[in-house]
Amino acid sequence: MNIGSVIKKYRKELGYTQEEIANRLGVTTPAVNKWENGNSNPDIELLAPIARLLNISLDTLLSFHQNLTDIEITKLIQKMEKMFSEEGYEKTYQWAVNIINKYPNCNMLIWQMAVMLDSRRIIGVCENPDKYDKQINSWYEMALNDEDEKIQHHAADSLFGFYLRKKDYAIAEKYLNYFSDYDPAKRLYLGRLYMKQGNTEEAYEKLENVIFSEYTTLNLAFGIMITEALEENDLEYARFLAEKVCTLANIFEMGSYNECAAMLNIVTAEKNVKGTFQLAKQLLENMDTICDFQKSRLYKHMKFREVKNPYTEEMKKELLEGFRNEEDFDYMREYEPWKKLLAEKDSNFGVS
Repeated sequence: MNIGSVIKKYRKELGYTQEEIANRLGVTTPAVNKWENGNSNPDIELLAPIARLLNISLDTLLSFHQNLTDIEITKLIQKMEKMFSEEGYEKTYQWAVNIINKYPNCNMLIWQMAVMLDSRRIIGVCENPDKYDKQINSWYEMALNDEDEKIQHHAADSLFGFYLRKKDYAIAEKYLNYFSDYDPAKRLYLGRLYMKQGNTEEAYEKLENVIFSEYTTLNLAFGIMITEALEENDLEYARFLAEKVCTLANIFEMGSYNECAAMLNIVTAEKNVKGTFQLAKQLLENMDTICDFQKSRLYKHMKFREVKNPYTEEMKKELLEGFRNEEDFDYMREYEPWKKLLAEKDSNFGVS
């Protein structure tokens, strides 16, 4: 919104006529009319009196607090995209400077424009790309001070990438302080940083940690969805989701036990006799593989707590006892292979 539009907006809200505004400011009515129509701007010495008269701050008068909507930002970015191809880098850059000066508090817009200018100079669409470093980075720094954590992270990511390319590794690492230690993105960026510095062992460890954490997060998310699907009695969807979990366990090399464990609640809910038998047999026979991910090449740089056998025979007995639960597995009672399996495992585990 230009200054004339602001004057018109607040003048009308207060019920003043253009003539009343002119009289109070000591100017002519046509002068006020020209301001509001965008044909001219008030002299700089009139800005403070105008703001006081309209009961607004100078920032409001000059639109310094104006933020743009997502749609408005998108339109400006689309225009910028078109200008790159039609008018070249330098003219687009100057246009962006003017737009940012007009909306100096719209940090999402500032960050997006900075990224567009930054990315195009990286791929070589402008001459002497280094001359834009100071301005583009100053825009990133502006966005870095935004109250919105998402915008902060965008700006920190961009500055991290810039200094990583420049091999200023100490400065690059500084911007990772804007990310939580629990944020997988931070470990990912540290992996990139260590790799660039030649610390490959540390880099692999960080990146493998990201992979392992993502599996844990995905497994939990699927688990919540499966539980909800079962409560809604949508067995088809629950099975679909459980199959995805099994596939994930295989891809992330989590061991044979984890590759089939997610199906237990499904076959139980379906009262699938043959499916339950096969799955119970698999689980009982593969419980020792539950920590096989520790031996996987996928996580060979990670340090796991050394334990001889966390899943003891006692835990196998507990699993077997669970299969004996008449409430959950009543539908299996008359199935002879089931009774034979339980008796066989009772003998193996020393259950009386």
